[in-house]
Amino acid sequence: MAIHVARTASLVGRERQLADLRQAYAQACTGEPVTVLIGGEAGIGKTRLTEEFTAEAGRLGARIVVGQSVALDGDGPAFAPFVGAVRGLHGQVGTEALLELAGPGGERLASLVPELGDPPADGPEGRGRLYEVVTSLLERSAAEQPLVVLLEDLQWADRASRDLLRFVARGVRDTKLLILVTYRTDELHRGHPLRALLAELDRMRQVHRIELPRLGHDEVVAQLRGLLGRPLERGYVERIFQRSEGIPFFVEELAWVDDDTGQAELPGSLRDLLLVRIEPLSEDTQRLLRLMSAAGNRVDHSVLEKVADERSGPLEAALREAVSSGVIVVDGDGYAFRHALLREALHDDMLPGEHARMHARYAEALETHPELMPNGPTAAEVAHHWYSAHDVERAFAWSLTAADELVRGYAHATAQQLLERALELWDQVADPETVAGSTRLDVVVRAATEAYSAGEFDRALSLVKEALRLVDREADPGRAGWLLARKGNVLNRLGRPGAIEALREARELIPADPPSAERAEALDWLATTLMLDWSFAECLEVADEAERVAEAIGMARIVASARITRGTAWVHLGDSEAALAEMHRAAATATAGPDHLHRYYVNLSDAYMLLGRYGEAVDVATEGYQHAREQGRKRTSGVVLAGNAAEPMLALGHWDRADRMIERGLEMVPPANHERHMLGLQAWLALWRGDVEAAAAAVERLRAGMTRRTVLPQDSRLVARLHADVALAAGRPEEAWSVVTDAVGDDVRAAVPGYDLPLAFAGAQALGERLRAAADPADLAVDVAWLRDLARHTAAGWPLQLWSVLIEAELSGRAGDDPAAWQQALDALQQAEGPVYLVPYAGYRLGRALIAAGDRDAAGDALREAAGRADQLGAGLLRGWIDDLSRRAHVPLVTGVPAGRGPASAGLTLREYEVLKLVADGRSNREIGEELFISAKTASVHVSNILAKLGVSGRGEAAAVAHRDGLLDTAAS
Repeated sequence: MAIHVARTASLVGRERQLADLRQAYAQACTGEPVTVLIGGEAGIGKTRLTEEFTAEAGRLGARIVVGQSVALDGDGPAFAPFVGAVRGLHGQVGTEALLELAGPGGERLASLVPELGDPPADGPEGRGRLYEVVTSLLERSAAEQPLVVLLEDLQWADRASRDLLRFVARGVRDTKLLILVTYRTDELHRGHPLRALLAELDRMRQVHRIELPRLGHDEVVAQLRGLLGRPLERGYVERIFQRSEGIPFFVEELAWVDDDTGQAELPGSLRDLLLVRIEPLSEDTQRLLRLMSAAGNRVDHSVLEKVADERSGPLEAALREAVSSGVIVVDGDGYAFRHALLREALHDDMLPGEHARMHARYAEALETHPELMPNGPTAAEVAHHWYSAHDVERAFAWSLTAADELVRGYAHATAQQLLERALELWDQVADPETVAGSTRLDVVVRAATEAYSAGEFDRALSLVKEALRLVDREADPGRAGWLLARKGNVLNRLGRPGAIEALREARELIPADPPSAERAEALDWLATTLMLDWSFAECLEVADEAERVAEAIGMARIVASARITRGTAWVHLGDSEAALAEMHRAAATATAGPDHLHRYYVNLSDAYMLLGRYGEAVDVATEGYQHAREQGRKRTSGVVLAGNAAEPMLALGHWDRADRMIERGLEMVPPANHERHMLGLQAWLALWRGDVEAAAAAVERLRAGMTRRTVLPQDSRLVARLHADVALAAGRPEEAWSVVTDAVGDDVRAAVPGYDLPLAFAGAQALGERLRAAADPADLAVDVAWLRDLARHTAAGWPLQLWSVLIEAELSGRAGDDPAAWQQALDALQQAEGPVYLVPYAGYRLGRALIAAGDRDAAGDALREAAGRADQLGAGLLRGWIDDLSRRAHVPLVTGVPAGRGPASAGLTLREYEVLKLVADGRSNREIGEELFISAKTASVHVSNILAKLGVSGRGEAAAVAHRDGLLDTAAS
């Protein structure tokens, strides 16, 4: 039989996709990282496309690294695609340079590349730190020379790899990095875990998607000509096109079969079609290929030689025939199947007994000769082979061993799966407790711990419940209490009810004597949860006990945590001096644990924010961010601190800077409560810039999310205030009032000053509008009394009296129309750090009160000053209110121009008039922003408002209408 040598054909039918990749590469070379998702069914040519592109990128000077996911029946190695990519970098730059590029914490790369040494024993938090390190490594590696990272066949990747990809795609910035991800669309069934990740990545602006379609008739002809190098008969082409359905791999396989065998009738099933390629080979070669298929897509020569157990001559002959036939290719020191479909077909074609025997041979070889693989076989691979060989005893033992290994490598999700496999096999093992060195309960607890560490909180809860079913509460109350504490912590993470009750029960069960780490941890969780629930009295009692227990056993991190919790509770109770002193006292101790150091900065910056010390809040959050960055955690802890810096920046008037921080933070998908906080800040900014619809949509989104989980009081208050502000901006004071009263409840004595005073101000705004509309203000006397009672109780002892002054101004006179009260509020605001947006608001209200009092000249001065302040901020909402009042009251904002004429008669504000002139000059939003010292986004909002007010659909039409109506020939009012 003649040996068939596969002909290399040119890339056919992928010109557009190749152009898209070139464009993505060009964008990455400008310093804007890009991730490209390349999807298509099996055999569609994803590998061929990426090979063509990466070869081209390499010629242009890019560094190329490749990582491959491994199909091992769901047991693929942890982080497999990233292991290949990092190992590729290691091979190119060396150990020293690799660690230097990784930055702080670079030693954690040893969990991916064992030859770097042993990774540190970080515990659960090490997973997030590894993600930071890998992201920094890729980011810095691509700083000067473009880097292309190809991650193949992500449909087989484990949970850890998917999480890491999500983190990297969101985290990299300002570097020349292009990430290519390939996956099979036909394997993504409805429940496939990759589907959710792809949908999430799709929403990111730096992520592009390429779908590879099947080839058309002409493209199949071109591929066949490239493969065969000869003229083609029409009937032959039609036969291939019909059979292949335009899938390039099938075209190639069919071309070879029909060309070399003359078969006109071909097997109908895909598997049979693939195996036709194997049938002409010798029996020895076929047997060897089936054996290779049990190893996955690739196998080292040394491993294959040991597993094949053959003399070198016959083995080499079979390998040479397989390579010559194009079924496998030489890949470094080993061999890989030319296409994964071939490997799958061979593996599926094995008889059950043959399947078990071949996997057993791999298991034995890797178990007894670990030196066969230069980087060492992972225990998970050995466990997989024993499990596939149906050797229950050894599969059980190796699953437990593999779990330990995976935990050290931060692959908690895979460790959990293997522990659950051990539990599945437990009853089939002769003496499982002896083999495991522990009880079934111990293994369940371990699985729950790894599920928690992997962020699989739903599964962690199920496993904790199973552990509680197995534990004897009377015989082992300490362990039962610890499991209840873990249950409470998981419930809290999931936002489900019952967390505090479980933690309280844990406190009762875990013995107080002798002091233990379990009790200290449980008390710390309970104190923190009570503080977040605003159960301050009980929180302080539990925090005191947590600190006593922690000091007795030397747990400095719990001591720090208790002090932070206590200080935070005191802030909410209004004892600001004691609170800040206590939190500063925790600072030195907090450095004992990076997580508590992070918590210290988050809680202290929040305290300063609530107390109106906005500059200090920004400074503390920024300092905390710098610490997070130094520890290699800027994309985890740093994201939360960025949000804590953004809020006081908004209060200080640094809106554009805060906007950028919020957008950056949301791209990183912070924890749920912090994401809610950032979404609220983003909506608040949109509202005050004048985009009421966007803010209203955000309110609905936030409220919908709150219905699906237990919401912390601080979160519900922030959403309530945003909701009330949106309702007020939309002219619905009754709705705003209901939102405030529903949020606070009947017991005003339980209000928390930092959150409820600003909410009371929103209530006062709503009540003032209701009083103005009421036929008889006395009808609202009960509401007025309730609000004054709320303000009195909440402000008592609170150092920031600004909100009380504003509330009194809103309720002054008949309906907030006392000029003296508003002048007092304006003076107080001008002396305070912020919130600066309230300065033009108070000026607007002062102008309104002066108009009501008949002092039009003073009102004009107040409104002009307020308009200027609003313009400086970009507060389009306020500017609209000011302009509307100016027009209705005929109080001009520009001297010498009667109100009600010029652009104002078209409904334009002064700022919108300025923007319209620049639109008419053909300026872009960016150019308008630069001219008027506003952001491009603010300019875009103004342009949208102008188009709506003029009733036009585009910028050119707006300019034409402006010239036609003389809007550009007069000053604005």
